[in-house]
Amino acid sequence: MHTSAREGMQTSLENRTVGEIVAEDYRTAEVFQRYGIDFCCGGDKAVSTACAEKDVDVETVASELAEIGNSNGPVENYTEWAPDFLADYIVNQHHTYAKRVIPQITQFANKVARVHGDRHPETREIAEVWHELSGEMVRHMQREELMLFPYIKQLVQAGEASDEVPSPVFGSVPELLEELEGDHEHTGDGLAKMEELSNGYTPPQDACNTYRALYASLQEFDARTKEHVHLENNLLFPRTITMEDQGKDLYDNQSISGESER
Repeated sequence: MHTSAREGMQTSLENRTVGEIVAEDYRTAEVFQRYGIDFCCGGDKAVSTACAEKDVDVETVASELAEIGNSNGPVENYTEWAPDFLADYIVNQHHTYAKRVIPQITQFANKVARVHGDRHPETREIAEVWHELSGEMVRHMQREELMLFPYIKQLVQAGEASDEVPSPVFGSVPELLEELEGDHEHTGDGLAKMEELSNGYTPPQDACNTYRALYASLQEFDARTKEHVHLENNLLFPRTITMEDQGKDLYDNQSISGESER
C-alpha cells in the first residue's frame, strides 16, 4: 500500500468511533484492549478522542487497526445479522455462558476470600465486587429476556408485515435502553476494579489451585462480558431505536395516505 493511501486509511480510522470499528471487525477489540481504550460503554468516542484521553499515539493505534483490516483472518460480520437473530445469539452465547459460570465463580471467590483473605485482603474485596456485579448482571439479563428481546422480535415482525409498531409493555424504549446501558457501565467499572485488585488477574506465587482457577475464570468472564456489552451497546440497542422510529414513520405515512385517499 502506498504511503498516501495508508495515511488516508489511518485518518479515516482516527475520525471514526471506537464502537463502529469494533462492530465491523471484532478482532480490532484486541488493539483497543491493549491500550486500555473502552470499546463497550465508551464506544461512542472517536478513536482520536479515546487515544488522547489515554495519552496514546493515535497514529500507532490507527496503523495497528489498519493492519488487522488488511489481514485475511475470519471475521464474524454481526452488522449483517437481523436484530432478532442477534438477540437470540446474545442469549444463546453470552447469557447462557454467564448463567453457567456465575455460580462457579461465586464459589471460587467465597473460598479464596475465606482461606486467603488474611494474607491477601484484596481477595475479600474482589469477592464483594463480584457478588454485587454478578447479582446485577443476572437481573439485567432477566429484563432483556423478558422485556427487550421479545419486543425486538415484535418490531422485526411488524416491519416484515408493514404493520403498526406495537407499544412496548415496559413503557419507553429509550428509557429502558438508557437503564440497561447504565447497568453495562456499572459492570464495566466492577470488572476494571477486579482487574486492578488482582494485578491483571495474576495470581501470587502462594496461590492454590482454586485461587488460580478464580483469576483465570474472572479473566475469561471479563473478555466475554466486554464482547457481550459491545454487541448490545454498539449494535443491538441503536438498531432497536432505528427499527422503532422507522416503523412509526412507515405506519404514520400509511395512515396519512389512507386518509387522503378517502
